[in-house]
Amino acid sequence: MRECTFVALDIETTGLSPRWDRVVEIGALKFRSGDPIDEFQILVDPGRPIPQEVISIHGITDDMVKGASSLEEALDAFGLFWEKEPLVLHNPKFDLSFLDGVMSLMDGEWLKTPVFDTCSLSKKAYPGMKSYSLESLSRQFSMPDLGHHRALKDCRYCHMLFNLTVEELDPLGLMDMVCFVDQFGFRR
Repeated sequence: MRECTFVALDIETTGLSPRWDRVVEIGALKFRSGDPIDEFQILVDPGRPIPQEVISIHGITDDMVKGASSLEEALDAFGLFWEKEPLVLHNPKFDLSFLDGVMSLMDGEWLKTPVFDTCSLSKKAYPGMKSYSLESLSRQFSMPDLGHHRALKDCRYCHMLFNLTVEELDPLGLMDMVCFVDQFGFRR
C-alpha cells in the first residue's frame, strides 16, 4: 500500500451548506511513499458574493475569484490531475457533499474511488486527543506552520497527517490497499 499514489483533496466554499453555498477553491496534492509528487490549485467563481465572515476565514475575496473558472471547468481540470487515485480528506463528508453530485456526472468512477478520512484515522491511531481538527492536529504533531484554510495548504497538512496515521496503524507496512480500504476507508 505504501507504494500506492494518493491524492489529498480540499475545497474552500462560500459557506457550510452544499445546497446554498458554492465552491471557491479546489486544492489537491498527489503523493506516493509519503513524498509529494505534484500539486493542483484552482480558484472557482461562485457566481455570488463571498460573505465577509467567510473571507475572514480563508482570505479568498470576490476580486480573487471574479472571472475564475466555473466549477465544471475546475472539476474538469482536477479530473485530469486526479487520475482516479484514492482520495485523502479531513472530514470528507463536508467536501464530498459539494463535489459528489457534479463529479459523479463527469466521471462514473468517482463514487467508486476509495476515500480516507484523516480525522477518523487520527481518532483510531491517537485516541483521547483534545481536538481532531486539522489545525489542532497539525500543532499537536509539530508540523511546519504553513497557514490554514486555503485548499492546497490544508492538503499538505492532510498528507502529513495521513502519513503519520498510516505509520501508527500499520507500523510494519503489511497491509495492502484492499485491506486498508476495508479497515479504514470512509463509507459514503
